[in-house]
Amino acid sequence: MANMESRWSSRDDSWRFLRGARSRAVGMTGRDPKRGRTFQAALEQSEQFLRSAEGAGPETRPLHIFYGLSQAGRAIAAASSRLSDSEYRPVGHGMRTQGTRDQTELWRVTVEVTKSGTPQIVAKALNSAVWPAKTQLTLAELWPLLPDTAPERGPYELSSLAAVRYEHLASGPRSSRTDIEVAWLSGVPLSIYKAQQSAEAVDQWLASYPKLAGWSERPRLVRRNDDVRMRLIWPARVEHDSWRLVQQLGGSPGERAPWVRRATQYGGEWWAFPALKGMSEPVHPLLTWWAILLALSSLARYEPETWAYMIDVDRPTSPAVAIEHLMEEALSAIPALTAAALGHGSVFAHG
Repeated sequence: MANMESRWSSRDDSWRFLRGARSRAVGMTGRDPKRGRTFQAALEQSEQFLRSAEGAGPETRPLHIFYGLSQAGRAIAAASSRLSDSEYRPVGHGMRTQGTRDQTELWRVTVEVTKSGTPQIVAKALNSAVWPAKTQLTLAELWPLLPDTAPERGPYELSSLAAVRYEHLASGPRSSRTDIEVAWLSGVPLSIYKAQQSAEAVDQWLASYPKLAGWSERPRLVRRNDDVRMRLIWPARVEHDSWRLVQQLGGSPGERAPWVRRATQYGGEWWAFPALKGMSEPVHPLLTWWAILLALSSLARYEPETWAYMIDVDRPTSPAVAIEHLMEEALSAIPALTAAALGHGSVFAHG
């Protein structure tokens, strides 16, 4: 299924970088031949799995994609200086699915985090938070965390906590006040717009986006057709040229504009991500991809009849198109995010 509106750059460009990285000393791979061989073999397998997924139908595609992601995670772990020689070869999926037997509602499928496994090791390699053991997340909660799913979420609202686009407006003096920073959030859930008369409800929603903390005026919400936007204002702490600093993302966090530290670059755009289940910060998007793809691949592998029911595009209220769209995006997102984790460009950059 062709995707003409992918937010990602060329899939081939990502693979070109990753194939080139296999002959270079990336992180620890240049210091330890064993880690280097793991890195090379894992990237080769990741590419083969994901390339094979391009020609697979939805009946088996999630299996190819999940194992492509799994091997990409192994490559990231092998290259990471944050992992010891006893840690960089992870074992286990780190999560398990629940509620798949005879399940007819995709969004009720649940992923439970286990004590250890590959996603926990990859999280450490990426210096990312990870959901604690025994945390349970439904696909209704996980799906909106990926910006890639926005075009196919449909008119329904799976969860009020979703990735929202962050659009910065240049700061400037306003009468006798100090400089301010202004940003608009796009894609705010309709439920928050309807609840805007309740300051407590809006405050609680914003509290789930820890990087946005410190706003100083009541948020302003506006609705334009199906898009709900929210304006936030912060007192500016430093003077800067925002657009110049965007080009300096390679510098230390202290050199970046405050707004850059509030948002995350994902697929060439800036996004605010929520922290779920009481966490103090959001997880790396690769971990969200892991959880969702583990659930989909488990359905396809262990519950083929249920999976066939869910991907039936002719069935009323079927999530088939949303599933197809997510898997198509994964074919570009996973190599791009892997390349970014290994130092290629700024496709993904934590502020």
